[in-house]
This record gives sequence, C-alpha cells and structure tokens, in this order.
Amino acid sequence: MPQKLGTAVVLATAMLLAPTIQLRAQLQAKREAKIAESEKPQNVKGGSTFQVGVPYGKSYESALNYLKRQGYTIDSAGSDTGQIVTALDIKGGYTQTGTRVQVTCIKDNDTQTSVRVVVTAQKRKKLLQTEPWGDAKANDAESAKIAEQIKAAIGN
Repeated sequence: MPQKLGTAVVLATAMLLAPTIQLRAQLQAKREAKIAESEKPQNVKGGSTFQVGVPYGKSYESALNYLKRQGYTIDSAGSDTGQIVTALDIKGGYTQTGTRVQVTCIKDNDTQTSVRVVVTAQKRKKLLQTEPWGDAKANDAESAKIAEQIKAAIGN
C-alpha cells in the first residue's frame, strides 16, 4: 500500500511539473529568438555620404576590398543591393559594445556613385543571462573617419 501511494505522489508531481517544463522551454526559445533578432543590422539615420566619379561596380568592389583588407568580417554583401554590412565587433566584459560598419553604394549615373557609410554601436549587459542588444545608434565621427578612408580607397 505505501508503494502505491508513493508511486501516485510521483506521478501526480510529474503531471504537475510537465506543463511548467514546457512553458520554461517556450520562454527560453522566445528569449533566444529575441537575442538573435537584436543582433541583426538595423537601418539608422546619420553617417557620412560622399560622391565619387567612379562607376558603381568599381566603387562597390573597392569599398568591399577596403573593408576586407582592414580585417572586418563581412556579414552580408550584395552588389545588386549595393549594401555591405560587417559583423558585430564586440568589446567589453559585463557591459558589451558591438560596432558594425554599413556601406551603401548608390548608382547616380554611369560615371558617378554616391556612397553612404554608417558606423553603428549597440550595447548590452552580459551578466547571469545575456541581454538582447539595444537599439543601434550612429557614430557620426567614426562614420566620417571611415568614409574618408573608403573614399581614398575608391579614388576619383
């Protein structure tokens, strides 16, 4: 009789805990999805724009090659869209800052291209649990600096 009572208690406890375990797994999956979504590039205002007297294709390739030579990891790039996005460069311990460079080439005409460079920074806390990244903010001073370097790499 005591064994049956013990078994019944164990089964009742398991039945009560099963929904809690499922709920915890669902919440964890939502949290991981939110963190992954916060890592994606965000379109922000600001940055630095300049024009070069170089065809679109050459401007795009020159900007892409410049970033590669400087050691940036390219997260995504497409000559059809004209966008180059580097991976987050993460620095810090408990309070982390992620920096990313976004370059957009726009074909003005056959011999002229506009180039927009935006350096973004995002922050997060990484304590007991990793928090999602905050909203991206443009760093205009760093954007202007890298824009000048890319402009020199593209040439006129």
